[in-house]
Amino acid sequence: MRTHIFDIDGTLTKSGNDLWFLTMQELCDPTAFKTLVLEWEAKSKTYENSYTLLVGTLNLLRNIKNAEEKIFNTAKKLTLGLIDNDLVPKQALIALRQSIHACDLIVLSTANYFEAAKGFTAALLERNLISQFEYNKLVILATNTDWDKYSVECFNMGDVKIHTYYRYLQQEGYPVKVPDKAFVDDPYFNDASLANEALEVVVVDNSKNKEYFRNTGFERVSWY
Repeated sequence: MRTHIFDIDGTLTKSGNDLWFLTMQELCDPTAFKTLVLEWEAKSKTYENSYTLLVGTLNLLRNIKNAEEKIFNTAKKLTLGLIDNDLVPKQALIALRQSIHACDLIVLSTANYFEAAKGFTAALLERNLISQFEYNKLVILATNTDWDKYSVECFNMGDVKIHTYYRYLQQEGYPVKVPDKAFVDDPYFNDASLANEALEVVVVDNSKNKEYFRNTGFERVSWY
């Protein structure tokens, strides 16, 4: 069974256009959200500190009715804007579509909310950048939230990404095997487990990952 995994933010979008941050900026109280982000930026980049930021934003979302629906709609709207401004690279979508047709399983793995990832793919479909068949083949593994409690069920970041993937294989009755290829932009932290375990890794070039290298199964690309 051939499997390819794609990160979303910075991989299928141009670096610097993080859909989670953009969505939270639009939905959360701007001053309170900025305070949380500044506190996070002042700390070391760890899973625990990022989790604290996520929990903080969930508390800000408590005042919003139907948060999950609004996250989906906002992420979709924002993605449409990114597409219109050429911030969803055409070469990235070509790679995604080629993988969909070449693979038995194609996964989008993101630290963003599941609802935001669904909004992203819905925007691609609406703009006819992927077909209905291609849309239906996409499996989304993302951060899952209990919206009744505004609590995190699974924060799909860092080392958790590869475990979420293996858990999905087990649940679906697929053979548990390493991914054949992973497309990532943050091989040091957010996507490290995918970059380390995939037979091949494609790193989307940015200023923060230029020193990354591995001896086998490595490719560096620039979508622009």
